[in-house]
Amino acid sequence: MIFSFINGQLITYGFFLLFAVAAIASALLVVTVKSVMHGALFLAAFLLSVAAMFFIFDADFLGIVQILLYIGGVIVLILFAVMLTSRVSSRLIQQTNEQKFPALLVCSFLFCLLAYVLLTSGLKGFERPLAEGGITKDIGRLLMTIYVLPFEVASLVLLGALIGAMVLVGKKDE
Repeated sequence: MIFSFINGQLITYGFFLLFAVAAIASALLVVTVKSVMHGALFLAAFLLSVAAMFFIFDADFLGIVQILLYIGGVIVLILFAVMLTSRVSSRLIQQTNEQKFPALLVCSFLFCLLAYVLLTSGLKGFERPLAEGGITKDIGRLLMTIYVLPFEVASLVLLGALIGAMVLVGKKDE
């Protein structure tokens, strides 16, 4: 019994390390590749790795939101914007950055700051058990009862943005 529990923790830890390394590698590739298209695809890989880590830690709602909103929405929007611009057909868009040293300095400072905060915090608050049935059920109940009006207003704003984008693209072709 104890061995299977320890083995289960080791497997979970191994998967977490696998997805963490994949996230770090794809994040580094996002900022180092020259092609915007490849950068967007590596960003999708990064966001998918983060979603997998959410699923590992039983944050299923955040994992689904990560996949639907960021990968399904933002990445597809970036890819369509890059593919539909007229500059792409004439030449390859490349991203360049001449600020490598200041960026490395800022990233190193932020890493040290976050490491200090994590090491001195003691990681309190992670002992709470999950609610029975998961938190996704509670969020869904709240969205369909108390927060139904803001939820519907947000959907109408997104629908308006979609129709506006279609009108703009339609006028461009004429």
